[in-house]
Amino acid sequence: MVNLTDIAQLLKLLESIGVRGYEAKAYLALIELGEASATLIASKANIPQPRIYEVLESLLKKGLIEVKIGRPRTYHALPPKIALNYYTRKYIDEIYSRTSRLIEELSKLYSSNVREREPLIWINYSLDSGIEKAKKLISNMKYDGFLSTDNYVLNRLHQSIVKRLQNNNNSILAITVISEVDERKLLEKLGYIDRIELRVLPTGIVKMLEIDLTDAMIFGESYIMHSREWELILITYEIYYFGYWRVAKVIKPLTINKGMKYTTTHHWLAIDLISRALDEGYNVKSRVKGYRVRARESVNIEGYVKQIEKTADDVIRTILLETSEGVIRIGGLGASVEDIEARLIELTIE
Repeated sequence: MVNLTDIAQLLKLLESIGVRGYEAKAYLALIELGEASATLIASKANIPQPRIYEVLESLLKKGLIEVKIGRPRTYHALPPKIALNYYTRKYIDEIYSRTSRLIEELSKLYSSNVREREPLIWINYSLDSGIEKAKKLISNMKYDGFLSTDNYVLNRLHQSIVKRLQNNNNSILAITVISEVDERKLLEKLGYIDRIELRVLPTGIVKMLEIDLTDAMIFGESYIMHSREWELILITYEIYYFGYWRVAKVIKPLTINKGMKYTTTHHWLAIDLISRALDEGYNVKSRVKGYRVRARESVNIEGYVKQIEKTADDVIRTILLETSEGVIRIGGLGASVEDIEARLIELTIE
């Protein structure tokens, strides 16, 4: 005999899959009775007699019970393993269909009412839905980005990363895993993709994703913060570059081969690619879009990289680009001693 606590739990579970109220009570009563008339089911489940036929008809349509024609009609519950599997598949398909329709209609309202210039900071207290948003950012990545992550977040984002970068012609992603990791397994998972750089650091605090210098995301324990505010993008940029990327162990660099092209919004990724290409005897052609440091006017220039220049303390790294204007000094975000602050750097290995 099922006790009252178990019945309450069963009713709650049935409620969660769309078998609600009197339907759930009638279904449980019939499970216990085996075969019974509508009157007996109503009495067992404490359902008003005028409602019982409507309830049983609904259960029949859902494929959970069957009816034996006669006087009186009797009802029988189908085996739960068969009936519930069939019902839940059908129920889920209906939910997906309704959700697709709802997304389509709500998207029309959403796109027509979102204002362009509001404070672009969102807090999502569902880690799962936040990760889905991160997947979308990666899927829509135009140029490049970076990710500091633990194994859990990396595993959740893995397929989106592979799909975006495996067959892409010029985008790149720098990944630093900030936890203890099996390097061999990490290389098996992502090391075969040319346009991914892998670094590892045994310890770290901030899990974050930044894409194209337009979106920054921070992963908390039970929430995700997403922002398009420039100052917050710069904060993640600085934290990742100085705190993780420069000190982490490289286990798989970006691939350098003749004819490869890269486009990056991150000056330090361009520096790394150029340095390795020059060391291996390649020429590097580059187009740089950005701003002249003093005049703050936009600029779009191209030429061949002459060398990478570093200060004695290795804090400032500069690209020396030979152009029709002469040798131009290219810096990254916040450049003050160079000629140009780069926002987009296109590289071709020759």
